[in-house]
Amino acid sequence: SVLLYALPFQLFSTASAYHFHGVQRSVVPLRAAASMAETLPKLYVYDHCPFCVRVRFALGLKGVKHNLQFMANDDVETPTALIGKKIAPIWVDDDGPMAESLDIIQKVDAASPMFRPASGRTDLKAWQKKVQTLMRKLQRPRYVLVPLPEFMQKDGRDAFVMNHQMPPYEKANWKGGDMPLKLKYQKYDEALAESADLVPQLSEALLELETLIFCETCCTEGGLSYDDIDLWARLRSITLIKGLDIPPKIRGYLDHFSEKADCPLYDVMAV
Repeated sequence: SVLLYALPFQLFSTASAYHFHGVQRSVVPLRAAASMAETLPKLYVYDHCPFCVRVRFALGLKGVKHNLQFMANDDVETPTALIGKKIAPIWVDDDGPMAESLDIIQKVDAASPMFRPASGRTDLKAWQKKVQTLMRKLQRPRYVLVPLPEFMQKDGRDAFVMNHQMPPYEKANWKGGDMPLKLKYQKYDEALAESADLVPQLSEALLELETLIFCETCCTEGGLSYDDIDLWARLRSITLIKGLDIPPKIRGYLDHFSEKADCPLYDVMAV
């Protein structure tokens, strides 16, 4: 494979390779690498966002080379300049920018379809709805604790906490009320402090989901489908929860697609 090494330019010669610790390495000049990056489609995302993960999942499985751009969570200017509002994911190719995760996937999958249509299964949707409050209380405090790219600066974390309610608050009351940011952070801390009670509840709920997943390579009988695009993207962030008991089929499902789709899990930074 061709490797790019960010070494001072004067170390390079006109030769096509150099030796480092006795191993011959191919070199791509920085200018050529930059030009290559400019020609690739771009995908603008937040790392934690399941809608963004849907697209990363599909592109990874299809082997579509692209330039992955992580936006800060408080960055309004970039998405507004591209698509007219603060939204993610955004796909930019020769046809221009487009939003909406499933529309992006349909576009890149059209020429050589890989994914079966969504099955319309109500059991998976019912399970997701059942654990929604539980997942929010476990995931949201952790998102702003760990070094995700969109939260590397305080303004990004503040923007997330300001706009994403902590149960039992509803979105309208959380965003439209006069609750100060300091109190919102306090509600996040309180939810995190409930982990000893909440983690076992989610572990128990995962045992139910285990029975709904067909196998480690597809959640619905018949093969890879839009069901997997949605479910895997939503499950990925459970690996951020330390002490969670993930049943073997779900664990295999997560690991299988993490490798195949080139989309890392969070186990190494779980809290």
